[in-house]
Amino acid sequence: MLAIKQSSRLAARSSQAAKRAPLQLCFLRAMHSLHERGRPRLIMATMNPSKRCFATPPPQVKHSDLPVHLYHQYADATMDTMLESLENLLDEVGDPDSEVEYSSGVLTLKLGSKGTYVINKQPPNKQIWLSSPFSGPKRYDYVEEQDDWVYLRDGRSLSDLLNQELSDALGRDVDLGLAGVSSRQS
Repeated sequence: MLAIKQSSRLAARSSQAAKRAPLQLCFLRAMHSLHERGRPRLIMATMNPSKRCFATPPPQVKHSDLPVHLYHQYADATMDTMLESLENLLDEVGDPDSEVEYSSGVLTLKLGSKGTYVINKQPPNKQIWLSSPFSGPKRYDYVEEQDDWVYLRDGRSLSDLLNQELSDALGRDVDLGLAGVSSRQS
């Protein structure tokens, strides 16, 4: 009988704690029940099974105020400049395992054993997305004050990141000339 009272109090406390800190407990409450041998056993039961629980909070979406026509103008100019710069760079390097191609808004840069970059336009979000073999995935927004595509989580520009990573990967100084987005026309 004592175990049942303790179990009821624990369930009540769990329920109150879940109301106070739903993210920490992820809508779960703990209840004790007696095992056949009389030992307490922890059972997890969802308080609201219709809600999904996540380990991280949802992304904070910043909707761009950039007009669609300017997004396309800036993104196309950036992608065209990047393609031209990378073609020239790979011609200078002369590595037969390296190649760059651009099709349907997706630029793919293969660096042989060093990995592959995929850089593409993302019109619904007005972003340029990057998948890097060194730094992973990133989403770049156009920032007017910097006149560049910037990853808002760390404040670093697409041009700075690519210049640094490609310099390290190729063992030479690389400047793709991507800064000053609004001054270029595609």
